Amino acid sequence: MVKKKQRKSVFKEARDNMSEDFNKFMPEKLRAQKGKKKFVLWLFILEVVVLGVLGRFIYKWWLES
Repeated sequence: MVKKKQRKSVFKEARDNMSEDFNKFMPEKLRAQKGKKKFVLWLFILEVVVLGVLGRFIYKWWLES
């Protein structure tokens, strides 16, 4: 029998990659603080809202044209 090596969860790997990417552009004082998770969460929520609003306006514009 061939043993398969265990892989990390896809979600855990994605979270780790996202965390590394955020560390590249975050200010030094936020990188190691506990508030980092809260900052990233609010940034994600803001991104979803902004993209949703822009998407809605583009969709309405596309239908009316």
